[in-house]
Amino acid sequence: MTTSAPGPGAGTSPTWYDVLGVDRDASPEAVKQAWRSATDKFEPGTGAGQFRMFNDAADVLLDPQRRAAYDAALDGAPAAASSTAPPAPPAPPAPPAPEAAEGAAATGATGSRRPRRNSKPRAERPASARTRRTPGFLARPARSTAVLVVLALLAVAAVTAAVLVGLRVQDAAVAQDARAEAPAAAERAAAAMLSYDYRTLPEDRQRASRYLTGGFKDQYLQNFRLLEEQADGTDGAAVQSKAVVKASVEGSGVVDVSSSGRTVRVLVFVNQVSEKQGADPQIFQNRVQMTMQDVGGRWLVSNLRSY
Repeated sequence: MTTSAPGPGAGTSPTWYDVLGVDRDASPEAVKQAWRSATDKFEPGTGAGQFRMFNDAADVLLDPQRRAAYDAALDGAPAAASSTAPPAPPAPPAPPAPEAAEGAAATGATGSRRPRRNSKPRAERPASARTRRTPGFLARPARSTAVLVVLALLAVAAVTAAVLVGLRVQDAAVAQDARAEAPAAAERAAAAMLSYDYRTLPEDRQRASRYLTGGFKDQYLQNFRLLEEQADGTDGAAVQSKAVVKASVEGSGVVDVSSSGRTVRVLVFVNQVSEKQGADPQIFQNRVQMTMQDVGGRWLVSNLRSY
């Protein structure tokens, strides 16, 4: 199982106990059994949201320290933070219009209007005088253009940064989903692939093939048929010994996740009980590394290696 973010807190519903359908005093064995029962209800590689929720619940309730902290949170809600927001600062005063500034300069500090140095009408003044009175935003167009270019570049940079951050967040979410979904699918596949009964070999073969990708399926089925029939047409090993093998999964863990989040290697701990006619049952404890591939939204086995 993988570590996930904390789930429902105090005062919310449902709790992690509700998710798995167990009491608050349930033992770790009861929690683990409830988790297995919940995840076994889904087809291989499906139910992403449900698997993630069940795994999060089990992660908390099977860790004694996290469970104790969670129970304490359920018994009391923290005080709510103050929602009073500080007042917004006053808006800066608008700059005076060119005409107002000119009038203030002409009036002076005492309020009396100073006489104009040039009392000629505007039309009679030299062209140089009228040019000096042209507003600044018309007299210096190059500076305004540079400001607009800088603002445009800043806007492009901001959009690019937002896109990169969004892609990283999306990749992280895909990897997190893969860590939650792939181990559950690997556990179900391991139990099906490593179990068989000499009396129901065709059905066992068909059941296991549902968990395999195309290329690996051919290899697996070729080896499985040797349990039924040898190359010379005689009975296979399972039929000759009347073997019944039952596999049970004890746990699993993620080895690594590809950068795309579509391939996950999972280490699965499997116990196999083998019963053969005229022999005592034997128990084998195996470690199996399974490569899980996301194929159309389903996690399938593309390779298997035992230790």
